[in-house]
Amino acid sequence: MIIMAGSQDSIDFYARYGSWTCARSISIADSTSQKEVAAQVAAVREEAGSKAFEVLGIDQKALDNFAEKFTKPFPKNDYSSLVNIYKALSSAQAEPEISKAAQGKEELKPFAKAYLFRAALRQLGLNWYLTKENKVFEGKAAQKASTAVPFSSEGISFMAKYKDWISIKKLSIDKNTKPEEVAAHLSSIRMTTDRKIAQILGVDTDILDAYATEMTGKMRKSAANIEKITAILSSPEAKKQIESAIKGYTEIRDAATIYLFSRMLQNIKVDLEVSPDTLMDMFPGLKIPKPKGRMPGQKKKAAA
Repeated sequence: MIIMAGSQDSIDFYARYGSWTCARSISIADSTSQKEVAAQVAAVREEAGSKAFEVLGIDQKALDNFAEKFTKPFPKNDYSSLVNIYKALSSAQAEPEISKAAQGKEELKPFAKAYLFRAALRQLGLNWYLTKENKVFEGKAAQKASTAVPFSSEGISFMAKYKDWISIKKLSIDKNTKPEEVAAHLSSIRMTTDRKIAQILGVDTDILDAYATEMTGKMRKSAANIEKITAILSSPEAKKQIESAIKGYTEIRDAATIYLFSRMLQNIKVDLEVSPDTLMDMFPGLKIPKPKGRMPGQKKKAAA
């Protein structure tokens, strides 16, 4: 399918890879609310972010189970726990679990460690992205995923057209496609949707991006800098920037706060996701495929 100028707005995510099939599609009418659109994009983001770990071979279930025990000493819903969790990731207790979840492969250990970090934060109720269950969506649940993928061969397709936003990301998969290539494609979709969720809800992300860059400056990943970020997040100046970004729309304050938190973590290279940079570091020969015009087995639509 090619998105043509003037066609109906829609969000479409289709995936067929191994035993995984997923279809999330919503046609956007005049009556479709911003929150319904944002909820759909959030569901795509969550699916793509999680599957990126899975296709690499990370044992998510084992790390989820370990995170439940791992986080017991730390208070929930308290950003101060972030620093303690980060330090504990390198502990003698965590290292064997990370190695096991990475199948003992050195190139997968950074991703297993990132997954354990996110699993721990989830246990503690600390969000670094807008989940589809977030109260900001006010029950506007995303349409349920189905298995009605409109192409027979393996591939992953994300196509979005909403107002002035157009995004087309497609990957054809064959026997020569490596898992890290698939993970990189999913990561690209996740990164694209991250920013758009907040923007669709009405957050001025430019304001928060500029503030996050100013505050993190030349910071690098460390426990001390993570602690600085948590302090910044609760500062009067951060609250002022957040208020400016939501323009009086108080219902999206939480969305703006989560977005700012996420941007600062990304700026200091704290990995909670499968990132393209880490993939290229761990797989030096990785070539991230460019988007293709259509999926294999998909008939190209004739122009009207």
